[in-house]
Amino acid sequence: MEKVVAIAKMSPGIVRFYFDSKAAMLVASLQFLAAEFEERLLIPVAELKTTPVAALELMVDLYLDPDIASPRKVSVWYAFWGEASSRQEYYDICGQKDESFAALVRELIERLIVDASRPHLDPDGIALGLIGALEIMWQDFAFRTEHEIDRTAAKRRCMAYLRSVFPGQFRLAGDRAVPAAHPPRLPGWTYADARIHVAERDTLFEPAWTLVGHESDIPRGGDYLTLDTGVERVLVVRGSSGAVHALRNSCPESPHALVASRRGRFDAGIECKLHGLQFSLDGRARPGTGHADLTALDVSPLSGLICAKSRSAGGAPNPRLWFDTQPPLGLTGLGPPVEIPVAADWKAVVEQWLEPPPHLLPSPAEDCIVWHAPPLNDSAWSARLYLRLTGCIPPVAWRRQFTAPNQLIELRPDGLSVIQAVPAAPGRCLVRRLDYTVLPPEDGARAVLYLVRRLAPYARRTMLEVAESVQRGMIDFGYEIAAGGGSSPAVDWFRRLLAARIPALAR
Repeated sequence: MEKVVAIAKMSPGIVRFYFDSKAAMLVASLQFLAAEFEERLLIPVAELKTTPVAALELMVDLYLDPDIASPRKVSVWYAFWGEASSRQEYYDICGQKDESFAALVRELIERLIVDASRPHLDPDGIALGLIGALEIMWQDFAFRTEHEIDRTAAKRRCMAYLRSVFPGQFRLAGDRAVPAAHPPRLPGWTYADARIHVAERDTLFEPAWTLVGHESDIPRGGDYLTLDTGVERVLVVRGSSGAVHALRNSCPESPHALVASRRGRFDAGIECKLHGLQFSLDGRARPGTGHADLTALDVSPLSGLICAKSRSAGGAPNPRLWFDTQPPLGLTGLGPPVEIPVAADWKAVVEQWLEPPPHLLPSPAEDCIVWHAPPLNDSAWSARLYLRLTGCIPPVAWRRQFTAPNQLIELRPDGLSVIQAVPAAPGRCLVRRLDYTVLPPEDGARAVLYLVRRLAPYARRTMLEVAESVQRGMIDFGYEIAAGGGSSPAVDWFRRLLAARIPALAR
């Protein structure tokens, strides 16, 4: 008692007034430690449950903090644990503290496994490993004085364990905050996460206009064109009066595609042969059939180009605002779209597109980046032949425009190309290329297109393989890229745009 009152700087009488026995005073001391642990560590960490990386970083920091893990307090914890087998009060208090801490660690590890898309990991084993690492640090503290303890090294060792299990999720010790002008690469898990995939479809793609084709693809009444935009199966039909209608390519009775081919012609209106349904060319059900009309989509013509989007989704600027100079007139299609399945997320593909120029960026409110490629160098065979076939003397710069979220449009003297990165599944996409020309077939239109694809490799297999490799490096191997390191201003702009619209991408 003399030791206790000396440390507390109180009189023995006051202590005896509050505690009728030494045992009661010891229980109160243990209750104080448990309450402090809950208030100083469990509650603040639990408040960050939705961001498990930040929560685990804070947990390690607080668990090894000198106010909680001083040599004296750690020694007291172990002293009580040593007596717990013979004192039920000690066992209950210490056990409740350990159970609450273990449950919180396991919950955070479970959330991180989901966020990192690593379902093969065992949350119990990983949580046990982290708790064990922290306990080992405590045991070392108990046998040292404060000036002998290297708390920075202890925290670094515990974080090294977490980084070894979740590579790429935790920042290295000493990392400095990233300036706002250079946002970090999006977290690796966002490139293959099912929930992010759904959020992107709903927030980015559903309200966006997508170029479906050109009016030259449907020259006569009854001609149709189809396209999968990633969120809609679009059916574009030219009516008998010449008007162009955009409809959902889906049967009202069952969500199967009414038309499977890219192009064709309806002789007697639209019909579902499976259910015996019939519709006029504008999507209205035939009178007397008693079934619903086809869902109408918004359609917008742009110098012969046909763009469509879901009618229920608003907010996207009209395609007429895409260009400061109108696309060339007299375009005709050069065959069906080229479609390439890619084992990478659409975001990884777009970042590859934006890695070279542009250097000039729009204001953050705009959805487009426009840049001009320098005039072709006629020292290369492909460039010389392109210039000769198109009569470009002197050479003319190509105009390229990225329109969020996923379309790259290229205007050239010979025509126009649209390359789209269409989300197919979490971590996978389809790269589609639509090509149109102003050159007649006899002037070598297809030869020019071959040269264009060599000179602008946005849909070339080798370029897409780079996107696949980058994604695999981030997700499978946990490789990290320094904030803003190696990326162009356009890529930084793209990441900021996505994070502003889907905050989870910046988590």
